[in-house]
Amino acid sequence: TLSDLSVLDTSLPWDEMKVLSENISYIVTTLGLEGVDLALSSDLGEKGEDCRPGAPIIAFRTEPSVTLQLTNNQPFTGLFNTACPILQGDTVKNITRRLARMERNIKEGTPVSLYRWTDPVMGPRTMPDMKTPLAGLTQVMEKETFIIDLEKNIVKLGDLTLEQGLIFRVGQEIAA
Repeated sequence: TLSDLSVLDTSLPWDEMKVLSENISYIVTTLGLEGVDLALSSDLGEKGEDCRPGAPIIAFRTEPSVTLQLTNNQPFTGLFNTACPILQGDTVKNITRRLARMERNIKEGTPVSLYRWTDPVMGPRTMPDMKTPLAGLTQVMEKETFIIDLEKNIVKLGDLTLEQGLIFRVGQEIAA
């Protein structure tokens, strides 16, 4: 019969690439991945020869990173310090998404802001004031890109080395 012959088909009745592309954010979120790269079997050379409809090739890889200390300075949140891996070219969005995956107290969709010390030497050494928790801090803007130096094990934001880590705040911000 016609349906029995369908097992010999060399293609699927739907576009696998389209389905994966449309669901990439779900795949990344559900599997707790940093990202997903999709490629056609023809783009994979020899590796692509083993690829068949309904049986894609999946290759996992790790990217080099430098760990940076992130500190929450909000009272009564249950969030304190966490060591967060920073990858080359990370943005605020990448880091806050990674932080939300690592910290169960940060609910999905909750805004997270990152701050750096305005004075990287004296800023971390000053006594915090709970009435002005953002004093001495500068917000890291969405467009800024993090740079890592694997040999020195440091993270930079432009020309500034983030030796003291970052401060993160969850939820709506209060005026500084």
